Amino acid sequence: MIESPNFRMDGRIALITGAGRGIGLAIARALASVGCTVAIQDINHDVAAAEVEKLRAAGAKAHAIGGDLTDLSIAERLINETMNALGGLHVLVNNGSIQQTKHWAEITVEDAERQHRANVMMPLLLCQRAVPIFKRQAWGRIVNIGSVQQRSGNARMLAYSMTKGALVHLTTALAKDLARDGITVNTIAPGWFNTLRNREHLGDPERRREAGERHIPMGRIGEPGDVAGAALLLCSDAGAYITGQTIFVDGGLTAQ
Repeated sequence: MIESPNFRMDGRIALITGAGRGIGLAIARALASVGCTVAIQDINHDVAAAEVEKLRAAGAKAHAIGGDLTDLSIAERLINETMNALGGLHVLVNNGSIQQTKHWAEITVEDAERQHRANVMMPLLLCQRAVPIFKRQAWGRIVNIGSVQQRSGNARMLAYSMTKGALVHLTTALAKDLARDGITVNTIAPGWFNTLRNREHLGDPERRREAGERHIPMGRIGEPGDVAGAALLLCSDAGAYITGQTIFVDGGLTAQ
């Protein structure tokens, strides 16, 4: 008998931030599809709750959590609420972030600090609270959602790309420190995706289609579900020997 990689996640519990829509929601749905119980966090609790109801209707176990990721005081609550509502925690997906488009010369301290709080400090604080739980059970997965901006940079998204670069260093440092504890830490770096954030940036559907055809080797911008495969690999036992890595999911945009 030939053994196949184990992508099943029955009995596992995941917290995914910024998961009321877009890539975060696609990851939550993918994990739920293989038996994982998911806590969906979103700044709008009603949005998260509506998606949780859909998942429950499909037979999944899920819980909705609200909260603004720029409020660093809620980190402990996000972990505790997941633990109390669902009975444990095995996976942390730091997906939620803030992206502001503004030329680098016009960035204010407030602009930079707000993105840093949500995109760097909140993932760090959540990791600090999740890792002791993971160590006790000798199993854990941390997946940080980066961006192609962490490699290419963008003069109109400098504060954002700086935070994503910092997130890569968080991934690398934690991966090395936690590798012998049964905990893996990786980054998924999406490219141009058909999300609300990018729709506002890239414009109408025709403009987005043209941009994809012109700049992306695969000829299209990504859909949120295109991240699902990488997320399942890194969150399940199938990816147990992968840590400290960044997987670019970008249709070849950053291929060299």
